[in-house]
Amino acid sequence: MTTTSRLKRQLLQEAVDDNIDSVRGQPLGTTRRVRTRRRSLARRTLLSCAAAVLVALTVAAWREFDRTPAGASNTSTEPQLTLVAPVNNLRSDRFTDQPKPLEPSVIPLSVRRIVVDPGHGGKDGGTSPSRGLSEKNLTLDIGLRLRRLLEASTYEVVMTRTSDETVSLRERADLANDSRADLFLSIHVNWLPDRNARGVETYFAGPTDDPFLKQLAAAENRDAGYSVSDYKRLLEGVYADVRRDESATLADGLQQTLFRTLKKDNPSIVGRGVMRAPFVVLVATEMPAVLAEVACISNAREARLLAQPSYRQKIAEALFEGIESYSQHVNPHITIAEKGAQHD
Repeated sequence: MTTTSRLKRQLLQEAVDDNIDSVRGQPLGTTRRVRTRRRSLARRTLLSCAAAVLVALTVAAWREFDRTPAGASNTSTEPQLTLVAPVNNLRSDRFTDQPKPLEPSVIPLSVRRIVVDPGHGGKDGGTSPSRGLSEKNLTLDIGLRLRRLLEASTYEVVMTRTSDETVSLRERADLANDSRADLFLSIHVNWLPDRNARGVETYFAGPTDDPFLKQLAAAENRDAGYSVSDYKRLLEGVYADVRRDESATLADGLQQTLFRTLKKDNPSIVGRGVMRAPFVVLVATEMPAVLAEVACISNAREARLLAQPSYRQKIAEALFEGIESYSQHVNPHITIAEKGAQHD
């Protein structure tokens, strides 16, 4: 019965092969000969592999036998010498696990040099409501107040501008990079289409799908001073850089301290969150960098608060607290005295 079934399958296969040959317009038996050759090749390959494995096992067994001294047995109680490979010969695959973050105590770091960037300036006034406030003047005032707080706490501060002067975005980024700063903070005030909107928000470099943020970034980047090839090069490097995560940590700390500190004088303030956006000053800088929108000047209530020097001082104090929090995150073991000694 088995022989009969096998014969039926063979005849059926041959009929199928002949039909295939007819459809393809090739001589009958072509498909069958190809299949036969393939089967023969597969058998030869399998036999070759089996022979190779057998030879390898034979050689390994012979080498093991050759290393065993005559008359020795596996039950010998004589001490055996164990050879330890030199460290530089250790297999590299022992070190292929995913890297783990270094403990702060391993490489003591500190935040010492900070770039404070008052947004806009000179011919670029930024946003300006009808009541006479100007973003460029507000950001400069807050930036100078922040500088005094930072320098009093032994930080070294680099200002992108200290007066009402025009400084391009490229110049700001170049200044930060050339000074080898530890972090970069750009200060701005917001203008939102919804005049009832208020609050603080903080940005770090990254892509966004939000049409409003794309429009905002395009407006801020308008006079960046970079060519298309420059911008492509900047974007290629920023997202893979570890500073992206550090920038996110810095932005989160600043956002929290701004909201917590300003809520005391501005109870209806809204924490608008931490967001990503491709602002040039964040993309082009080589250190952790954030842009803080410290108020909504388009909101009448917050505009009145911004007009008060005491409220601008509170904003500077909140930014200082956020920087101090990030500094402790970088190295929780460093003291203010140690930081001062490193600065000296």
